[in-house]
Amino acid sequence: MTRFAWLIALALAGCVNIDIEAPAKTYYLLKDAGQANCQAAPANAALLIDVLNPVTFYNAPNLAYGRNAASRGYYQFAQWVERPSSRIGLLLRDRLRASCLYRQVALSGEGMSGDLQLAIKLLDIYHDTATPPGQARIVLDVQLIRRDSARLLAHETFAVSAPAARFDASGAAAGFNEALPRLLDALVTWLERQPRR
Repeated sequence: MTRFAWLIALALAGCVNIDIEAPAKTYYLLKDAGQANCQAAPANAALLIDVLNPVTFYNAPNLAYGRNAASRGYYQFAQWVERPSSRIGLLLRDRLRASCLYRQVALSGEGMSGDLQLAIKLLDIYHDTATPPGQARIVLDVQLIRRDSARLLAHETFAVSAPAARFDASGAAAGFNEALPRLLDALVTWLERQPRR
């Protein structure tokens, strides 16, 4: 009798349609709401921006979070439209073109050679959730190199943060879009003090 009941239960289980819909993924785009002003004639030097591979964990399309300095995880249903390291490179290029610090500015692979090379590496971009609603944190390592002599002219690490709007991926994305313009402001100000020939 028990075997018969078991067979009936299995048969009925095959007829049941469990329709559970997973939440849709949401895609976020890093933006630069900052402004650059062209105050003087551009310098003679051309600048080539080399976007280095980021720390392996951040070479993914997922938004990241961390509950402490030693742990990271991914939001399951939140992704970037474009990988952060690539997007930051594009936004930096556009900001520097508008600033008139250099005669030309391009990303590596855009068909331009430059007198100077700016190597950028994304070290951290995550929603620090230690204290709700958390902080959006970005850390970028930057090296300015004279290309003809391969000489390092300057090196700096920029770390910025901004409050997350809410304690979720959407709030974190809003925080990243507050933090990124500050990072680009600081980077352009730093480049203004560096050799440009």
